[in-house]
Amino acid sequence: MPWIHNSCGEKGGVGKSIVSLALAEYFLRLGKAPLICEADRSNGDVGRAFEGKQRVIYPYFTEDSDQIDKADTLLDEVLASNTDAVVNSPAQSHRALVQWLSQGSADLAIEEGIKLCFWFVTSGEYDSVTLFLESLQEFDGIPHILIRNRHFTDRLTYDYSDPDVNESLGTALQAYKVPVIYLPRFGTADLDFLKAHSLTFGEAISRESGLTIAARSRVKRALTTFFSQLDALEVLTNGTSDSGAEPAPKTPQRKKRSRAKKSVGDSSKNGDS
Repeated sequence: MPWIHNSCGEKGGVGKSIVSLALAEYFLRLGKAPLICEADRSNGDVGRAFEGKQRVIYPYFTEDSDQIDKADTLLDEVLASNTDAVVNSPAQSHRALVQWLSQGSADLAIEEGIKLCFWFVTSGEYDSVTLFLESLQEFDGIPHILIRNRHFTDRLTYDYSDPDVNESLGTALQAYKVPVIYLPRFGTADLDFLKAHSLTFGEAISRESGLTIAARSRVKRALTTFFSQLDALEVLTNGTSDSGAEPAPKTPQRKKRSRAKKSVGDSSKNGDS
């Protein structure tokens, strides 16, 4: 049965759209045409890139209880097409997603075999990693993949997303069996060109894209690096979580949040006081 791959991260501008575009391109190269779900109503660049080229829908998550059904089409479309979906989620949609799931919206779809996976994109900053840990707790039973965006992490003095130096994060990753992968750095000008012309990554590296051959080469190199990491993920290769077990078919229950600094590591140990 199909997977719903949700590119999320709560914090704005961390690279969720890039990951969504890359995931869609990865599926296309495997010979699969994913359902594109553009849930970002303010900056729907993923939907624009694929509009008219393959199936795109526009569900969205809201905390307004009177409009909670606005995301329901996602499940119906995935079941009807029996194909994997890539969801480009907007910033600060975590609470709306919790509310949608906690009211049982996905229960029957999960019983019918739909599986969920969260691709959590982080900048490596404290608040970004805190939100990731909260997502692990509130969506216990749903596989997560932590994506460290090198555009941000390479510039940090203290990278909270580095499990080798952040003991609390390392413990959580091990406990929840979360794979960690890197999003390579894409050239800023190259990405701006893609967005300005509503190009998919596949179109960007073609001769007809309008990009210089050097820019196309850079994009292709970064994609190849990212895809090589995806090849090792079991949620993409055989339909199981990284632990080798099927994700629990349950709706996550809301748990008490903690924003205590110790939840993402004591920065004083690393000279960041």
